[in-house]
Amino acid sequence: MEKFVEYAPILIVLIMFLVQQKVFVTPEELESLKSILIEYISEHYVSDKTYRENHRNLQEQLSLIHQDINDVKNLLIQKKDN
Repeated sequence: MEKFVEYAPILIVLIMFLVQQKVFVTPEELESLKSILIEYISEHYVSDKTYRENHRNLQEQLSLIHQDINDVKNLLIQKKDN
């Protein structure tokens, strides 16, 4: 108990410093920050499902382009041989 009384002023100053620096958050502040964060995420990021669908479509388009390039290459080779 003597140690507690000895360090009590330091603990009080430390707690007051943490409160002044707003280290602790109230539930209302946390809810406000949560809603702001959710709004920011919805405006700046896409969902995983949308990303995967767009990625799949892009892969399909690249595959078609690759196939078209191969067809053109084969046609050019045939023209050269004739």
